[in-house]
Amino acid sequence: MEKTVIWTRIMLVVAVQSACVISPLYSQGILKKVKGRIENTAVNKILNETDKAVSKGIDKAIESASTANGQDTTIQQDKSTNTHVVEPQNNNPLQSYSKYDFIPGDSILYAANFSDDPIGELPSGWNSNGSSVIVNLNNIEGKWLRMAQRSVVLSGNEQGFGQDFSVEFDMVFDIDFQGWMAPEFRFGLLASGEQPPTSNKLLNEQNGDKSFYVNISPHAHSGTFSLDSYEKYIRYFNSPAKDVKKVETWYQRIAHVAIQVQKERLRIWIDGDKLYDAPKGVAKAGEFNQLFFKLASSPYKDEQIGIYISNIKIAKGLVPPRQHLLQNGSFTTTGILFDTGASRIKPESFGVIKSVADLLLENAELRLQIVGHTDNVGDDKTNLTLSEQRAAAVKEILVSTHSIAADRLETFGKGEAVPVSPNDSEAGRTQNRRVEFIAL
Repeated sequence: MEKTVIWTRIMLVVAVQSACVISPLYSQGILKKVKGRIENTAVNKILNETDKAVSKGIDKAIESASTANGQDTTIQQDKSTNTHVVEPQNNNPLQSYSKYDFIPGDSILYAANFSDDPIGELPSGWNSNGSSVIVNLNNIEGKWLRMAQRSVVLSGNEQGFGQDFSVEFDMVFDIDFQGWMAPEFRFGLLASGEQPPTSNKLLNEQNGDKSFYVNISPHAHSGTFSLDSYEKYIRYFNSPAKDVKKVETWYQRIAHVAIQVQKERLRIWIDGDKLYDAPKGVAKAGEFNQLFFKLASSPYKDEQIGIYISNIKIAKGLVPPRQHLLQNGSFTTTGILFDTGASRIKPESFGVIKSVADLLLENAELRLQIVGHTDNVGDDKTNLTLSEQRAAAVKEILVSTHSIAADRLETFGKGEAVPVSPNDSEAGRTQNRRVEFIAL
């Protein structure tokens, strides 16, 4: 009797675990077959109760099994507010940015955080062939563009990027993995040529005069990604797909993507890791002018796939801080980012801060004044205080992390008093949210 019950429990565990990768109806069939082959009344009672539990709550069983395996990726949606529930992982990204060497462009060309766009709509000026819309995420700040399966999305940018530029954006992956392959997600840039950057033609094919894209195929505990670039329809560069465990760490939290193009050279970072550095990664001819996103199809329902995009920034000009200081006696950057309304520095800022630290370490006599600036959102007095606190936060990292002597650094805040761009657009406000380094 005891051996029979033990084997029954083992078979039940197998049946419930199987429900994570096979259909609920099939798992119920397993239980019925097991129940039909056992004569013992006590064991049948256990199976009857289990059968009922499976019938009523197989989804709950799947969720419990997934959680036990280290996943809890259930996606929910409050339809009344279009808010998607994403429970972010408690990952500390600071360590992953310790060797980050990305430096953004100097002049903002385009920026979008969707703050002025309504929930439930495609961002103003953007184009898409699917139902991608802006949503709120529970526990993650800001507004986010939720990618729809089987769709392509083109940004609202309408001007060329030049030959030397940077592109940044944040993404959140929240996928309710149930054993099937998740849809591939693609992001890239293209040169539209004679077509407008938001042309409907580019929704059908994203080649243009030249293009490149990163293709990400997320799995439950890893993922694969690859890089391809084209000159018109001819492949120019390819980095074959590789399986990377790191992809798993991008799930259920903000992952920061940074792209730097210097003529033919292409570099791409995600969460501080340099994924690609291709000296001849993109074709010379043509000028990039469009950022695009694409989400493929899958057996999953749309509500099970959460791919979200926000905080886009495109900037031209990649002059190193050293050259700026030598030529102008100062260096201004929008690449040091802070939490909204706070002085906490985001980890993706560490590349710029490290470049300043290296300059100070190489030039022992150099002293700098660090000046914080804000946009005009909020109260004047509050912005002034905030700019002072942000300048002080930059000094603190230079001193504590990079061992720069405190007496070589002065801090000052000017709030919103000295804008360098109109505050009537997100691009202008982004340009005004800056940190200035002045040689003393």
